[in-house]
Amino acid sequence: MLRNGIDVLYAAIMVNKIESQLGRMPTWLNRSSGSTKTEGKAAPKTLGETPPVIEREADHPDLLPLLAHYGMLQKIRRKLKRFSGKDCKKIVLARNTIGSVDDKGNLYLGVDFLRSYQNNEALLAGVMAHEWGHLISHLSHQSNLDHLNWEQIFELRREEEASADVFCGRMMAMMDYPVEPICHFLRKAEKNEKASTTLKYYAASIRVAMIEESHRRHFARKATTKKIFNKRVYPNPYTSKLIAPED
Repeated sequence: MLRNGIDVLYAAIMVNKIESQLGRMPTWLNRSSGSTKTEGKAAPKTLGETPPVIEREADHPDLLPLLAHYGMLQKIRRKLKRFSGKDCKKIVLARNTIGSVDDKGNLYLGVDFLRSYQNNEALLAGVMAHEWGHLISHLSHQSNLDHLNWEQIFELRREEEASADVFCGRMMAMMDYPVEPICHFLRKAEKNEKASTTLKYYAASIRVAMIEESHRRHFARKATTKKIFNKRVYPNPYTSKLIAPED
């Protein structure tokens, strides 16, 4: 119980930090490109992940309804675009991943993950919102990190993932999705992967607390805004009644 309380307090501090410093980069991060030739030298250090293996849509006909214009994934994509002001280049089916993005703006979603949770819209929205946080991140995956030690790089990766979690909580509130599905998924994933520790993420309890705190704050702001502006200036054309003039 005490451990959980500490995690919640730490998460609240992290949310404050991330929201107040959003868009800033650590002073020790070099923005210069790491595109110099590396023949005969060690590969440059990066924050990026191994690119997922792209799958052909034709090989997964059962997932095509999700990718259709009015499918669930495109529906979530339009919501994220509306509230974030940024769109992804394309949603791509892939293997060896749950979700990821590249520096070209593509959003990759794992075929096994989609097949298992294709009816869980809130969970899909949570994963996409997290990846959207990376998509709009100020942190360039092409930055030169060779001057950093690995401890600093892992710290930077955790901060990047934490920012994406906070962004996820905020977007889920804006899109009117509950965060319980994504939080349950993170806890379950940590239990299933106990044998393989990672320095990329904070513990699931902290990640969950950050998502919940961010969601709570923005849902509260949204509720307050609705109270202040309880009537829209322009009526919703889908629900408004049309009154035709008499002949």
